[in-house]
Amino acid sequence: MIRLARFIMRKYWWWLLILFVLLAGQAYLQLTLPDYTSQITTLIANQMSSNPLAQADYESQIWEAGITMLIISVVIFALHITCTFLQSKIGSKYAAALRHVIYEKVMSFSLPEYSQFGMATLLTRTTSDVVQCKEIFTMFIRQIIIAPVFFIVAIVKTIQANWQISLIFVVAVPILVIFIIITFCCTSPIFKRGRHAYDEVTSVYREGLTGVRVVRAFNQEEQEYQRFEEANDKFVKIDRRGDHIMTIVDPFMNVLIDAANVMIFVVSAILISGLSVEMGQAGVIAGQITAISGYATHILNSLIMLSMLFIRMPRANVCSRRIEALLATQPMVTDPENPIDTTTIKERGSLEFNNVSFCFPDADNNTLSNISFKVKKGETTAIIGSTGSGKSTLINLIPRFYDVTEGNITMDGVDVREYSQKDLRDKIGFIPQQALLFEGTIKDNLVFGNKDASDEEIEEALKVSQSYNFVMKKEEGINSRVSQGGKNFSGGQKQRLAIARAILKRSELYVFDDAFSALDFKTDIKLRTALKTYIKDASILIVAQRVSTILTADNIVVLNEGELVGQGKHADLYKTCKIYQEIVNSQMDPDEIEKTLSMNKQYSMEGGEY
Repeated sequence: MIRLARFIMRKYWWWLLILFVLLAGQAYLQLTLPDYTSQITTLIANQMSSNPLAQADYESQIWEAGITMLIISVVIFALHITCTFLQSKIGSKYAAALRHVIYEKVMSFSLPEYSQFGMATLLTRTTSDVVQCKEIFTMFIRQIIIAPVFFIVAIVKTIQANWQISLIFVVAVPILVIFIIITFCCTSPIFKRGRHAYDEVTSVYREGLTGVRVVRAFNQEEQEYQRFEEANDKFVKIDRRGDHIMTIVDPFMNVLIDAANVMIFVVSAILISGLSVEMGQAGVIAGQITAISGYATHILNSLIMLSMLFIRMPRANVCSRRIEALLATQPMVTDPENPIDTTTIKERGSLEFNNVSFCFPDADNNTLSNISFKVKKGETTAIIGSTGSGKSTLINLIPRFYDVTEGNITMDGVDVREYSQKDLRDKIGFIPQQALLFEGTIKDNLVFGNKDASDEEIEEALKVSQSYNFVMKKEEGINSRVSQGGKNFSGGQKQRLAIARAILKRSELYVFDDAFSALDFKTDIKLRTALKTYIKDASILIVAQRVSTILTADNIVVLNEGELVGQGKHADLYKTCKIYQEIVNSQMDPDEIEKTLSMNKQYSMEGGEY
């Protein structure tokens, strides 16, 4: 918990210093009020007893003490407002700084870390856990000053007033401390299980939202309701168990305060009855009792404030530990200590796999084994294989979403692990299997990788990706709104816009991970033909399920169960590679192959116009 506070203390330490000074001043002034109450009580008691020692200016002294108390109360009120404002501001800054550092850390993760934590827990640690830490931090920076000042100063003043009465706190304080420790020990494990259960609720809820169309298509709403209810009930039961323990805290505190106050008056009565009260002593004793009662209230209230802080600590402690575990996680993919200077590299656009093997961190066997092939500058290389053959895993190794287990991948003749991740990914235009658009405008999405792109360059990229017509039909053109996830566009439109975004980046290598799957046959051919003209100096790597997409590739790599079983051009592979033959024959007959090759040739002869 304290380690997390450094995020705010480094930057706003002077705010905290001001807050601490103001809080200490507020606490001290509040403790002066019982002194004036004692003074007024003494004056009234002496006056009522017709004490000749009572001063003639009795009324003026009461008015003076009362006005002083009023002024002090106004100052306390102003300090309280100021402290509350600063406390709220610092708490908000703390939460914002914590969310920022968590988000920054999560964005530095490689794919294994995302798999390790899971999206649901990453969300709850960034939102709900941060809120819990903020609340306890805001309470902490106030109570850690006010409560000790109240306790220490009030104890000293109580001892000065009457040391016998102060012995009551020798009994009350240990009882309270023991109770706090027992409560903390009992609730911490419960709240830890509660946070895990909350993660499960978030996970089920997130799955239900993202898969709502599938759920409705299969009429499984009732089953999803049941899943959510089970996860929710589990969380409620655990959380309620902790709350049940917490419910005894407040009554226990009230009983302890009332008991202490009763004991103060009982002891005071015993002391008074044992005294021979002389003229003028009655008022003094009455004043002492009034003051001690006020001090006692502050002492016990300070203990209650600290106890409430420590009682809420278990839940916040669990949350802070979850955040600390997240921040302490080191990404498996990191930059080298001395990354290569890309300006010294002469070769551009080449990519080579050299005996590459890869095994997922939690797997027993390799997903890829001994893969070797080369992507040459200006050529198109395609990867094809059955589902689960490792195609997407293979291309995820290029931008270092994962690192190879054995062998190496070179980009422009340099091992990709010798680049900084930024420099490496600047060389690559990556179009993932699931086309994702961000909320904003079409233009915002297109310039995602190239903020300096002009409107003319954007329009050209739209034409190449066959997106120009449907974009320009919209009333606001490239400034039209894109909803979250691009839900106001069809699958094919999203794919084409994702391709436009990638090619606008003007990279050395373009990687298309099954990025043509949602396009019709004619649009597919037009787009690929236009691409050859637009990015003729770059290398293209295409992962495809559809044979028609890769027939004209300069080199086709065939994968089967994580192994390379053949590579070459279509005609050669069709004769020599059995796996490739099976894939082709399952999708096309000889006439369709000839027709597809003819159409590709026709569009190529037309110059790849777009």
